[in-house]
Amino acid sequence: MIEKNYSTDSQPGSSGEELPAEQRLRAQSQDYRFTIDSEEVKAGIAAAEQKPETTFAGLPDQSENGEFGIIGQPRALRALRMALEIRNKGYNVIVTGPSGVGKRTAVERVLAEFSGDTSGLRDIAYVHNFSCPYEPRVLYFEPGTAREFRAGLGDCVAQIRRSIELLTEDQKFISERDALLQSVQTREAQTIAEFEDRIGREGFRVVASPGETAKAELVPLLEGEPASFAELEREVSSGKRDRAGLEEIRAQYYAYLEEMHRIMLRLRLDRENIESQLAELRRKAIEPELRAATAQLRERFSAPAVKTYLDAFTKDILENLQLFMVEGETVGAEAAGGTEASEQLQRYGVNIVVDHTDSRSAPIVFESNPDYQTMFGSIEPMHGGDESAVPGYRSLRVGAVAKASGGFLVLRAEDLFTQEEVWQACKRVLQDGITEIRTVPGPQAQAGFLRPEPIEVRFKLIVTAAEHVYDALYYGDDDFGKLFKVTAEFDSVMPRNADTTARYIAFVRMIAAQESLLEPEPSGIAAILEQAVRLGEFRNLYSTRFSRIADVLRESDYCARRSKDSSISRESVEAAVSERAYLSNLPQEKIDEQILSGELLVAVSGMAVGRINGLAILDRGYYAFARPMLITARTAPGSEGIVNIERESGLSGEIHDKGVYILEGYLRSKYAQDFPLSVRGSICFEQSYIEVDGDSASSSEVYVLLSSIAELPLRQDIAVTGSVNQMGQIQAVGGINEKIEGFYEVCCKLGLSGSQGVVIPRGNLANLMPSRALQAALDEGMFHVWSVATVDEAMEILTGLEAGGRTLKGGYRGGSVNALVERRLREMAQQMKSFGAL
Repeated sequence: MIEKNYSTDSQPGSSGEELPAEQRLRAQSQDYRFTIDSEEVKAGIAAAEQKPETTFAGLPDQSENGEFGIIGQPRALRALRMALEIRNKGYNVIVTGPSGVGKRTAVERVLAEFSGDTSGLRDIAYVHNFSCPYEPRVLYFEPGTAREFRAGLGDCVAQIRRSIELLTEDQKFISERDALLQSVQTREAQTIAEFEDRIGREGFRVVASPGETAKAELVPLLEGEPASFAELEREVSSGKRDRAGLEEIRAQYYAYLEEMHRIMLRLRLDRENIESQLAELRRKAIEPELRAATAQLRERFSAPAVKTYLDAFTKDILENLQLFMVEGETVGAEAAGGTEASEQLQRYGVNIVVDHTDSRSAPIVFESNPDYQTMFGSIEPMHGGDESAVPGYRSLRVGAVAKASGGFLVLRAEDLFTQEEVWQACKRVLQDGITEIRTVPGPQAQAGFLRPEPIEVRFKLIVTAAEHVYDALYYGDDDFGKLFKVTAEFDSVMPRNADTTARYIAFVRMIAAQESLLEPEPSGIAAILEQAVRLGEFRNLYSTRFSRIADVLRESDYCARRSKDSSISRESVEAAVSERAYLSNLPQEKIDEQILSGELLVAVSGMAVGRINGLAILDRGYYAFARPMLITARTAPGSEGIVNIERESGLSGEIHDKGVYILEGYLRSKYAQDFPLSVRGSICFEQSYIEVDGDSASSSEVYVLLSSIAELPLRQDIAVTGSVNQMGQIQAVGGINEKIEGFYEVCCKLGLSGSQGVVIPRGNLANLMPSRALQAALDEGMFHVWSVATVDEAMEILTGLEAGGRTLKGGYRGGSVNALVERRLREMAQQMKSFGAL
């Protein structure tokens, strides 16, 4: 763009006279014309072919050598790399930026650079806690070795089972065992025989009770045969036996019965003692083999926690050898898995919750649903059998935090920070370096009896978020700044130069090749680049929202194929843009219908006092358009100042309120220097029923307010936009192309006269990229764009009068806009003074 020197001073025309403001401030073709020609594209294609490694955020890496480059985001990439290279605590990173700039893909590419460091990887496993079953213990292993440990324990269990089976063939063990059993059996037989002989002489006998379970019973004898006390009672009743004799038998019976119970108890204790001796005999036989088997594991796994577990493992087996003696059990190397072992033997298994056997790089975990269970793990119920008999360690499952240990965990802010309990738990993990598996908190949570040992974790947390989220979280959470010391901010634009043009062209061609689209011609690529610039809103910038540009390319391919073209040309791209606009502009059409029918009061010709065409943007996110809106002002003497009707009705945003307050400051500084500002003015956006916000209409409000004060008619064939400050300078605003095109389209529908146009801030000249139809109208003089730097310049265009500067006497030149405004304000002050005197 050619720089021009704009000034409100006299600029002589060809006749030596000053040109009118309408001509002097009109934008020239170099101000509004913007195209990218095919020659620039061809040069970019040649340069792009020298950059095969280029990758754009949001797209797969197509390079063969594994290299990649993400353009347009140097600040964000440096922030990411710094956070990942600093190993200290708290250097987690939040990645912010608008949607569509490829934050996630850029994070993937950068993390791939650092994922080669596997020094932080560890296998993690839970095992039974023999001293406290409800508190499973956690063990750590070198990557891929947890399986070896589990297999080694299974071999130990299998070996113990085989050793116990082989004891039945060990002659020394058999002789010692039989000697113990023979001794107890001999004592039992002798004791029982002596007791039975003695009570037999006294008329009693020990018999086995009938039934499935035999039980020894003491019974009296009647004529040498066992009898019941009922039969003895009948003997007494018949006179065959006296009552005293029966009572003597009964007393003797109870005495022998008590003695028999004492004998049975003594025999049972004797057997238990023998069982203890047999168990000790087995332990002595098994212990050397068990310690030899575990010695190999101790040598292979030297971590103190593992050795401590093996000590407890050995002790528990020696104390519970009876578990290995269940008939019909098959216990092999898979005992740890529990598929063939009894439930009791599953206590000797290993639950590997993080396995890095196949890992060749640090884990990069993208968790899209970070609820409590997926983040921190869960305790799953055990089904089948007696749950109390199943070791609790087998029910433990870890979450994304443990899986990411030694690597990186990537979350989205909207998923993480909307769940308060997850965020609070995540903060504890980052602060303490441990994660605990607990029952999910909440009103419906079941009381958990397991308290697994916490897992030590160390990872980098990367959170992707929308713009400005970091600041909100930093000031809203005292801990946030300590945990996220780095923010990687993705920009929505990047400089437009030869290098970025070449990379953009590489991107377009890569998408076309990757998705089997029609080949884009240079003219088609030029049109797509123009869309990238327009989306960036500055002529010297490209948008970094590559996903949007990729959509334009795909839709251009659709339009080209529908027209049976063999390639994507400029016409294909423009057809795709038009098609997208048509699909999204239903609200725009409805507004136009209201304008054409007169339902919305919009005039594009004539002059009127206290009314002007402002330009309002309606942004639907994926589509934005502008339409004129009538802004009016009415003034009278008073002391209330400027009244914002939108604010009074609750339809004004804070920024718009600020703009209205600025108007009053401008009036005071510009005119009311030696007299009080005594005006009551009301400003209104007519036929507006939604909230109005932003300050891009503040210049429009100034113009219409000055028109009402001085009763100066304003041109209705001109729409205006721009922000104003208290010094009367016009400031740049956003959406300038949509605003100009919006008024142009309305003028075309109502009748293009050749005098219509838009007044814009001069600072927006660098943003001008009108459509080809509008450029043609500007070239032909059927539509106009004026750029202004001050309120005075705009008022000259809108009124046709000179704005007027102050003379040496301090007043404004007679007949000028400023003179008329100041005179009327003085009159209002006098009227207020007179009224007050009454």
